[in-house]
Amino acid sequence: MRKFIGLCFLTATLVASSARAQGIFIEKGDPNTLSATVGGGVFKNAWGAGVAGGYSYRGVFDVGLDFTRFAYTGGDNNKLAGYSVAPYANWHLLRHDVDEFPVSIAATFAMQRIFYAGSGPDANPEGWGLVAGGSAYRRVELGTSIVFIPEAFVGFDMAYTHFYTGAYRTASKYSVRALFKPNLLLHVGNSNYVLAPYVGYEGALAFSAGANVGALF
Repeated sequence: MRKFIGLCFLTATLVASSARAQGIFIEKGDPNTLSATVGGGVFKNAWGAGVAGGYSYRGVFDVGLDFTRFAYTGGDNNKLAGYSVAPYANWHLLRHDVDEFPVSIAATFAMQRIFYAGSGPDANPEGWGLVAGGSAYRRVELGTSIVFIPEAFVGFDMAYTHFYTGAYRTASKYSVRALFKPNLLLHVGNSNYVLAPYVGYEGALAFSAGANVGALF
């Protein structure tokens, strides 16, 4: 069983979107893959760092769990810390076929639970999130050492936060998440490396950009 161990720079929102679709880097029917990643990133009003582990069944199904710690620098959660636990699953429904399918299609679903800290003596807020969507990608062999995998992800992004300070209230957010990632798989000797820069839109005029880097073993 091959292992995928990477160092990733993430969007620090619900990072379990298509950023975790590790099955795109292996062909359907290839051996199962384990993944372990660490990373960090920034977005509006916060920065975060975390770890994740995942499993890909022969390039068809991916499942995993992401844990991220956020430090909020503005907004309703200013100066609070948030601990996010986000299980996710990907299903690679269709794989590119020269005669039938021009691209590969994958579906993504992720849940998020955020445990906040730092609002004492008042009760800490409680947070939940959900991302559901799909991605289209295609593997392009560039010689013998580089595989180019452009990927486009579009999904529905939902978040709830319950506040207990002062009058009880609930803040909710519904938005669209759209990411484009020109993924690269690099073969260097007996080692395989992954480079996945991305650029995208995450609702409420929140624009994101960054990159994931890692290695396949």
